[in-house]
Amino acid sequence: MRLTLQVQLVLRALLSDPGRERYGLDIVEATGLPPGTIYPIMARLEAAAWVASRWEQIDRHAEGRPRRRYYRLTDDGTAQARTALAEVDARQRARGRRRPAGPSGAVGSVPCAS
Repeated sequence: MRLTLQVQLVLRALLSDPGRERYGLDIVEATGLPPGTIYPIMARLEAAAWVASRWEQIDRHAEGRPRRRYYRLTDDGTAQARTALAEVDARQRARGRRRPAGPSGAVGSVPCAS
């Protein structure tokens, strides 16, 4: 699974309560990503068996809205998501430490031309 920033945001939202079922617009609100980004990510996560989904069983006319598709992390998906995000976080921390210190000792500072 390629962990783009968008996929990371979705996984972090799902991991905030791994056993909870969430519908698409709930994930949109949690991540700030547009629906056109969320749904393809959810399809990829489901194809990888990280996420399971189900359609809500309602009377659309009585509820006054379309039925929702609910998603939740699988047990294996929860473990894999935690591992993958921990690796991403470790790489980011390592990159931050490898940046050379400038002459003032501040990380990432650039000497001024006189």
